[in-house]
Amino acid sequence: MGISLEETVRKLREARAEGADAIGLALLSREKLGSNFGVISFIASFRLAFDIPLSVLQRAQAWKGFGWGGVQISDEEFTSVLSPWIADRR
Repeated sequence: MGISLEETVRKLREARAEGADAIGLALLSREKLGSNFGVISFIASFRLAFDIPLSVLQRAQAWKGFGWGGVQISDEEFTSVLSPWIADRR
């Protein structure tokens, strides 16, 4: 079992501040949430951490790295879709 959603959001914000990219953040979310990780928790954690619109997150959840089946998007598309909200904001 992973840590709470709130703690995951805090860790995601910290990691972004330290320079993590979209893929690194997605993998961190999966690691921290553990068995609680899924489509809903991915969308919730990224929405809360970075205020990413739901429509963008619905596209991003198709990333091949999650392996949730159906239509999948590449690493490049995943990064491109999320980059406006993940980009370094220091």
